[in-house]
Amino acid sequence: MEKFDRLYDFVNIMKVACTFVAILYVLYWFICLSNIPFLEYIQLVFAPPVNLLKMFIKIEIPYADTIIDMIPLLVSLIFAMLYFVFQYFSNVVEEKERQYKLNVIAERKLEEKLMNESLKKVFENKTLEYTNFAILLTLDFAATIDPNISNIKTNLKAVAAENYTKIVNSMRKKYANCKAITPGKLFIVYNNFALFDDFFTDLLKEVKEISEANIEKNLKTNFMIAIDALKETDKMSSVFDLLEKICTFNYANKAVSTAAFNIRYKINSNAGKYLLESLGISRFFEKTPDNTQTSVDFELFSLKTKRK
Repeated sequence: MEKFDRLYDFVNIMKVACTFVAILYVLYWFICLSNIPFLEYIQLVFAPPVNLLKMFIKIEIPYADTIIDMIPLLVSLIFAMLYFVFQYFSNVVEEKERQYKLNVIAERKLEEKLMNESLKKVFENKTLEYTNFAILLTLDFAATIDPNISNIKTNLKAVAAENYTKIVNSMRKKYANCKAITPGKLFIVYNNFALFDDFFTDLLKEVKEISEANIEKNLKTNFMIAIDALKETDKMSSVFDLLEKICTFNYANKAVSTAAFNIRYKINSNAGKYLLESLGISRFFEKTPDNTQTSVDFELFSLKTKRK
């Protein structure tokens, strides 16, 4: 109980009191019949309500040589009826309190909803500051047959560098503003989030063409793509380090994104070409300057083409 505590307590006290007084008047009636010596002292307490009621009604039953006064029992009945009156009020108070609690819960839920909507709006506005996206593409090559038999002596690092350069040149023809470096991997940053679907689709086409061309060279091509959303002011080195850590989980032939990209992409395009599915919580460990190890947990998402 909260708002109706005192009223509820009062009604319940009155219920108990009415029950107690009703029982006492039944006992008083037996005492009157017995006509015990200390009756005159008891009457000082119980007689006033009886005498008041006798002013309006008399109920006497003759029995043998005596007259039995039934008014004390009538007083007891009145208090018993009062018990049920207070029981009714107790139920009313309980219902009012229940309704009050429901109203409080409804108000709190409404406040929470309004607050969550406000926070969501602030968060979305904050997320919209992530105007760029970064992609780290890693190509991995392996001979499809035994190189000792086929005398394949291809320099796989040179093949990777050549393919990265081919991808960059091809992408820059369509997306002149994209920035790319190839430190043994292809790190691309583009500043137009609205074009992500087209950009990513074209990138996958390039990887597919390279994979098909390498089959003729008896090379199998695997890839790993890590994606993040970033602000104009973010340090590229920090973003690159994060994407490299994601690549260590070895999600072969998959595109994996950060939670920041997941949120930004959904805000950017609810009807986009791709959907993101959670891969669960991942953890990587880092050494601190004092040579202790700390762990960082973050959620990763798999980027997939929507089924038509």
